[in-house]
Amino acid sequence: MNKRERIFSVKQINFHYLVLLLLILIVTVVMAVRSPYFLTGSNLQVLIDTFIMEAIMALGMTMVIISGGIDLTIAGILPFSSIVLALLLMNKVPFAAAVLLVLLAAAVIGTITNTLRRSLHLHPMVVTMAIAAVLKGVDLTITGGSAISGLPDSFVRLGSVRILGMPVSWIVYIILAIIFLYFSKNNRWFLQVFFVGGNEDAARLSGIKVEALYRNVYIISASLAAVAGILTAITYSSASYSYGTNADLRVITTVAIGGTSLTHGGSGSVAGTLLGTLFMAIIYNAFVMSGISTYYQDVVTGAFLILAVLLSEGIKVLKERKS
Repeated sequence: MNKRERIFSVKQINFHYLVLLLLILIVTVVMAVRSPYFLTGSNLQVLIDTFIMEAIMALGMTMVIISGGIDLTIAGILPFSSIVLALLLMNKVPFAAAVLLVLLAAAVIGTITNTLRRSLHLHPMVVTMAIAAVLKGVDLTITGGSAISGLPDSFVRLGSVRILGMPVSWIVYIILAIIFLYFSKNNRWFLQVFFVGGNEDAARLSGIKVEALYRNVYIISASLAAVAGILTAITYSSASYSYGTNADLRVITTVAIGGTSLTHGGSGSVAGTLLGTLFMAIIYNAFVMSGISTYYQDVVTGAFLILAVLLSEGIKVLKERKS
């Protein structure tokens, strides 16, 4: 990337951030005027709680999409993780050991995903869609379509734990967001993800272990989906096959809204995903506060996804003209 391209890239990212911030401000002001409850502490807590699991998974999805891939397995891993955790706890497995086993299972799924992608030479969307379907079938078979409840009291109490006045899920997200934000700017491996996504052949020739990088990217995405599943079980003190329904679409849309390109790798940022997460959370909350049917949420999500793709393609065309 030459100096001129770097300058354009910075301007493009800053412009995207400004647009997102402006949209967030507009929606917030409009909703605050329409409803005096929008900016209350209780509603802000609902706003965050409603989208916190997608926010966690969006961090991993950002790296997957920047690398040039896609991961639809998260919609299956989230409920699968909550179910496995619940079954382990009900069989007297200590909480820490159960969490480690769930994360290990997620890592195995991520490894299988990458292995199938590499060995079958299939697009990641096909592979991850198939694995997600298998996991959903396994979830339904294990639970029989019913929620798993009656978990140990020590586990149930975790749902009411507060650290600095915040639930465990918030703390986990804040820590993960800081880690991803910092390392995406300063860690060599994270920077290699951008390089591989931008030009896999050039990355391979430069000595980067491309396949190992792809494997780790899918393992991270799967593990964060497992973290979301564990936290969901903690929040609701139960496990269900229905957790995470359409989470993949919401997460991908969030990442795309944040400026990560779905059409070509090597483009995007964790900071953009954080803003995209805030924007989508506010939009979903605005639906609830306005009394609009939640059925329209999928319509809006799809519309935002299309808009994000069109915007990404438009920026790509402008970049090519500038170069």
